[in-house]
Order: sequence, then structure tokens, then C-alpha cells
Amino acid sequence: MSIKSKDDIIQAVVVADTFGDEFLPLSSDIPLALFPLINRPLIDYTLEFLSLGGIEETFLFCCSHTDAIKAHINQSVKDKAGWSLTMKVNVIVSESCHSFGDCLRDLDRKGILRGNFVLLEPGTLSNIKLLPIVKKHNEVANKDKGAAMTVIYQEAGIGQMGRDLNEEVVVAVNNNNRVLFHRKLGQSRDRKIEFPLEIFLENSNVSLHHNLKDTHIAICSPSVLPLFSDNFDFQSKDDFVKGLLMNEEILGSTVYCHVTKGSHFGGAITNWRMYQAISHELQNKWIYPLQPPALKAHNLKNGVVTGDKVVLNDNKKIANSIIGDNVTIGKNVQIEHSFILSNTKIADNVIITHSVIGPNCHIKANSRITASSIIGKDVVIENEQFIENSLVQSTQPENCEEKDKLGKKAFRLKLETDDDDLGALSRKLSQLHIGDSPVEESEDEAFTDSEDEELSYTQSPVPDDTKLFFTEVIDSLTRGFEDELRCENLILEINSSRYAYNVTVKEVNFNVIKAILIMSLRFPIGAQYFSQFVRLLSFFAPILKNYIRNEGAMLDCLQAIEDVAISNENVNEKWVMFTMKWFYDKDFVTEDVIMEWSKSLDTKSRFYGQVKPFIEWLEEAEEASSSEDD
Repeated sequence: MSIKSKDDIIQAVVVADTFGDEFLPLSSDIPLALFPLINRPLIDYTLEFLSLGGIEETFLFCCSHTDAIKAHINQSVKDKAGWSLTMKVNVIVSESCHSFGDCLRDLDRKGILRGNFVLLEPGTLSNIKLLPIVKKHNEVANKDKGAAMTVIYQEAGIGQMGRDLNEEVVVAVNNNNRVLFHRKLGQSRDRKIEFPLEIFLENSNVSLHHNLKDTHIAICSPSVLPLFSDNFDFQSKDDFVKGLLMNEEILGSTVYCHVTKGSHFGGAITNWRMYQAISHELQNKWIYPLQPPALKAHNLKNGVVTGDKVVLNDNKKIANSIIGDNVTIGKNVQIEHSFILSNTKIADNVIITHSVIGPNCHIKANSRITASSIIGKDVVIENEQFIENSLVQSTQPENCEEKDKLGKKAFRLKLETDDDDLGALSRKLSQLHIGDSPVEESEDEAFTDSEDEELSYTQSPVPDDTKLFFTEVIDSLTRGFEDELRCENLILEINSSRYAYNVTVKEVNFNVIKAILIMSLRFPIGAQYFSQFVRLLSFFAPILKNYIRNEGAMLDCLQAIEDVAISNENVNEKWVMFTMKWFYDKDFVTEDVIMEWSKSLDTKSRFYGQVKPFIEWLEEAEEASSSEDD
């Protein structure tokens, strides 16, 4: 019986911190490693993946919330978690590190890694079989002494849910899968990529790939850590790859790649978009054998997953959401495409859509939380609060303005980022979602004359496929209106986007009409405002006619008007009255549908006060018509 030497043990390094503000305000209280992913800490999936992949020793590098992570690892060992039976986990603490690169430089100084190792970026989980890739890397390194890293990619077509738009990448490789060119596109709109001519002159065969996503997993040679130490501008793995390709002759190091296909999955929770995507993939067992906790028989109805000790007084309006342990939900609560973390209480008549509610929160009656809002730990949302596209934490931030105080334990948080940062781009997408341009002050009665409030946007929203569809729709319609394109062509674009994001007919109707109405808010306010509004609606009339075909679509239209009016405080009664009357006069909505829809409105709401004059006008017209008939 042979016994492995210490040098033969396969090691892995997991960096636990993101060093960014993508997950604020929740990340202030909960480390990413302990984020609940379908009611199980993220790090449990990561360690299970490494254990199943044949890793025998893992170094978990932590820079913040170290006591909580240590406590969880120790408790998991006591509970004899599956990974603890075959793999040793060492928690390394260094609170002085401020980047991924700093962590690797610190590891180099400690000298605890003995050979090739597997490197995982923050938030990574996978079901990829590691040992064959490690063996292949060893074979390559024996032939190419400069081979420093094998980056693992997964084959993924454009539009796949698990493919992050912020991480779009173009890679060129030769016959041996040596990386010759690597460019991270992010969400750049550049339509031209320039490849160095020498990569084609020096290689008989070059393959170009744009169908890959980064799994955030790499197999590293011992030279990787010294390379990070010698190059302090290497702050991330992407910096490392880019630096080696640019200075290949000076550094004498090369990078290779391995592409997985089929059922092999790899990815990382780098933002809320990926949190949602990976939750969906776990829920549908696409990352088997990694699985969430055993699901109860009543779960998964309408795409809902619940934890232990959940009290649902009415589950008819809960769909496509994940509910944590010990959550109490009152009557007539609507929850869609959201995450409710543990020990949270939601009172009656609350609406939560496309948002994340942190642990130990209390959402009081008649509140509405929507449009990519992130509610931090211990927040208390008072009665009848309306929160949209906001980060909310329980403690008062520095330089907090009075308008950002939502309650004794609820404060709106604002993030400052550079214009060229990906976070700034996320905010721009969010801005499109709620109206793109703040309305200027005016004496025109169509809008309130209160001072414009500065909009607060989330750094990394919880965009789902529907939101991405909405973004494409508003881009297409804006371009079509400015360039006076044929509406028939725009309908083809919209339908193409619909199939790409797999949205329902109802979502298409709602988002197309909402996009058109939001575009009207960009016009300058003045005497010509409503004439410009009419021109916009008339231009898009063929599109409206195409999508508003039945009573269900009429209801979608009315709900879009309601959503835009509620989401934009500067819009008042005159705008609502004008919009309702235009759709009614053009026969896009009928009186019967309007009257039936009006019965569902909250009579105490601001919007009901805006739409009430139009409802009364319809009733008076009906009474006058009845009198004439008599």
C-alpha cells in the first residue's frame, strides 16, 4: 500500500472576499462565503465541489468577517459535513489585503503551497471534474516549462442564463490550447476587435472563441504566486492573464485554457444577476451532484422554494421566489422574482418584486418594494412605504440626508463609483428601467413642482431575463423613434428579444407599453410637451395595435400606465388623465376593462387619486348616454 507524500497532495486556494461593493448593504453584515444560496451557505457548495473533485487540502483565504467564517467551518467539521471527511480546510486570515492579487502575494510570503494548485475566485461553485484537468496541466507544464496557468472556461452560447454580460470575453488559442489573445469585453459597445497580426503569422491554426464563459477556476503552477509578487499591478486573475500575454518575452510565462462542455458547470456569484442565475441552475439540478437542502413536497409550486418553519397565510400570489427559514408572510402578499432571507416578517398587503430582503427584517403592512431593491439585515420598513431601485440598510450612513431616512431602522444608501466602472454601467441600466432622465422643473401643470430628488441606484441589481428584455426593448424603440424606422421592423426586433430571453406574452405587452411611456418622460416640459407626447404615441401606434389585441393585453396596458405613474413621483393627475384618455379614444382599451381594472386599485393610494377624475368622466359619459337612450 503506497502512502502519498505531502508534495503529492492536491491543494486548492479559495479567496473568500470580493473586495467590492457589489453586494452592499448585505455584505456589510454577511460575508459572501456565508450568503444563503437556496437556504444553504455558498461556501458549503464550494467545499463540496472541491472534495468531490479530489482536492485533499484547501486554504480558505479571508479578509473580513473572519470569526463568522471560522465558526461556520468549525461547526461543519463537528457536524461531519461531507467535505470534512475527505478534505482538510485551513482558514487563513489577513485583514491587510485589499484585492485578489494581494491575497496571492500574501500566500507567496507564507510559503504554504508546495506545487500545482487549484485557484478559485470568490463565490465559485462547480461540478467540473478537476483531476483530469490537473493531470493535463501537469503534462503541458512538462513540455512547456513556462506554463503558469490553465484557465477553465465553459462552453456557453450567447443569451444563456449563466453567462454574465459583465464578463463577456474573446479568446484566441492555438492547436495546443495555448492562449494567444484574451480580451474581456464586459458590456462594451465596441463592434470591432483588433487582433495582433503576429498571432496568425506565428501559428498555423488559430481558433477564436466568443462562446465561452469564465468558470473562475484555474489550475496554477508554482510560478503563479511569485509572478503576482513580482508584479504589483496584477490585482485580479484577468490582470494576470493580460499581463503575461503582453509581456510574454520578458516574464517567460504562458497561459493555457481548458473548455468544458455538456453537463459540466462552473461559475461564480460575482453580482446579483449571477446570484439569481446560479440559484435557478441549482434549483433545477443543472449543477448535480451539488444540490440545495432536501426540498419539501409543497415546494417548487409556481417556482417557489421555502425553508424550514415558514408561515404562509396566503401563497396564491407568490411566484418564482426563494423564501428562507423562519419567515412569516401575511395575507394578500405578492412576492415575485425575489429572495427573502431567514427570520424575516412580512405583514399584510405587501408587494415585493425583483428584490432581495435580508435576514431579520420586518416589512410592515401595505409597503411596496420593487425594481432591484436590496434590503439589508435588520431593516424595518414602516407601513405604506414605497421603495424602488434602492439600497436600504438598518444603520445611518455617513452624510445621510433627511430624504434618505426611511424610518428608525431604514436608511437609503448611495454608492459612489467612477463613470468607467462596471457599477456605473449597472446604474445606467437601472436608470433606463425607471425612466432614464429626471424630469426638469416647470410650471406646467402636468407635473408636480416639487424639487427633483436625486435618484439612488443599486450598484449591482437583481436583473432577471425580463429586465434585460426591457432594456433591449427601450433601446430598440429609442433608436427606431430617433431614426424613424418602420414599426414592422421594430416588432421583429422585439419578438427576437422575446425569444432570446424567453419572456411571456404578458411580460412582452407590459414592458413594450411601459417603455413607450417612459420615453415620453424624456421630453422637455413646456407648452409643446403633450404635442410631442402625441407624436410619440402616434408613431408607435402600429406597435401598440400589434400587442394590445385582447382584454388581457388591455389589462397589461393599464398596469403599465399604473407602474410608470407610481414609479415617477413627478408625474401627476394631468399626465395620467391625458394618457388614459388617449388610449381610450384610440380604442386600445375599452370602458368595460377600465372599469373592472379600477376596482382592483387601492382607493387610498396616490395613483387612485390621479386616475379617479378619468373614471368619473367615464361614468358621467355613460349616464349621459343612458339618459339620451331613454
